Parts: sequence; structure tokens; C-alpha cells
Amino acid sequence: MAATTRGWQWPVAQTAICGLLMLARRFPHWWAAQGRREWAPLRGDAVPRDLARQTVLIVGLGTVGTAVARFCLSLDMHVIGVRRSPRRPEDPVHELHAPAALPELLPRCHWVVLACPLTPETRRMIHAGTLARLPRGAFLVNVARGGLTDEGAVIAALKSGQLGGAYLDVYEQEPLAADSPLWDSPNAILSPHNASASAGNDERAICIFLANLVSWAHGRPLQNEV
Repeated sequence: MAATTRGWQWPVAQTAICGLLMLARRFPHWWAAQGRREWAPLRGDAVPRDLARQTVLIVGLGTVGTAVARFCLSLDMHVIGVRRSPRRPEDPVHELHAPAALPELLPRCHWVVLACPLTPETRRMIHAGTLARLPRGAFLVNVARGGLTDEGAVIAALKSGQLGGAYLDVYEQEPLAADSPLWDSPNAILSPHNASASAGNDERAICIFLANLVSWAHGRPLQNEV
């Protein structure tokens, strides 16, 4: 039952990690070869790098970001969190920084995972300038909001190779237009704002409602209160 009461954020974190792993293991290469009916093993410089000791930057260490961080720790990655509030002992990160530190952190990061809310401060926080600060070939995962990125800059970075790949579940305009260059961008994995899809969501919602009903009756704080 503990896993059930985690809420819709848990499937989102699982989907984010799935996207990260597919990019890390170069699944787009195999999919393209499969479409051509071509036997194309990865050899030499094309062989995927181990995730262990790669650095992942998680922007937004809420419920989704924290779950992603735990997965990344289990993969032996170096985990950096970005959040406004101070560090807590239970935070599953090696480092925690304020949002103002983002420009200085990016050159160290092989992966950027966006899991923060869309606010006036975070709108288009990932743009041509921030992407240029990443090491060439770094990866982007966005399971938060499309408005966090400048989509044109992401497309350009994918085409130039500055981004080695991206998993995107959200977009500046949704549904994503059929003529968007993202559909054909190299090493882009796209899903239709569906990262939270899970057969267990209804049960999770019921469990949270019942727990909140008991808490409300006893005057205790509620889960997920806004």
C-alpha cells in the first residue's frame, strides 16, 4: 500500500528514468536500424558510456524530482538537485543548490532532468545560452512543462549535436503539431504528455482521498494540499 499512496508522480518518475535509460543505451539507433531491417550492432566509439559516475542535474526536487533522484542514485550516478528550499537530511542527492547556481552547474552535467513547476522565473529556463553551457552531447529529459524550454533552441541543439538526445513528454504547444521538426529530430524520444499514465492511478487517488478524509476529520494536515 505504501507504493500505492505515492500518487501520480511515481509513474512520471518511472517514465523519466525509462527515457533516460533508452537514451543512455542508444535505443534510437536500434529503432532506426529495425525500421530499415538492418543488423547494426554498436561498435567502437558508438558503444554507450556507463551511467555510473555520470552527473545528472535534477531541476525541481519535489515528489517527481525526488523519485527520479532515487532512481539515479541506484544507477550510481552523481546526483545534483536544484530547489529553492534548504537541504533536508533525507534528500537523495549528493549536492543541492539554489536555482541561481544553474549556469555554473550546467558545464558539469551529462544529463538535465526538468521536474519543476512552470512559473515566470522558470519559463524558457532552458534556451540557446543554457544549452551551450552543457558539455557537447549532453542529454535533456523534460517531464514537467513544455514552457520550461525554448523549443526552437532544443531542436537546433539536437540537430547540431550539442544535445546528444532528448526525451520530451511536454511541449510549448500541445498537441505537438504534425509539422513540428521535433518529430524528425535526431535522438529525440517523444511522448504525448502521457508520462503519468498508469493503471494504478485510480487506486492511488482513492487511497489519498481516504487518507485525507481521516486527516481532515482529525484536524491534521492533508496530502497534496494546494
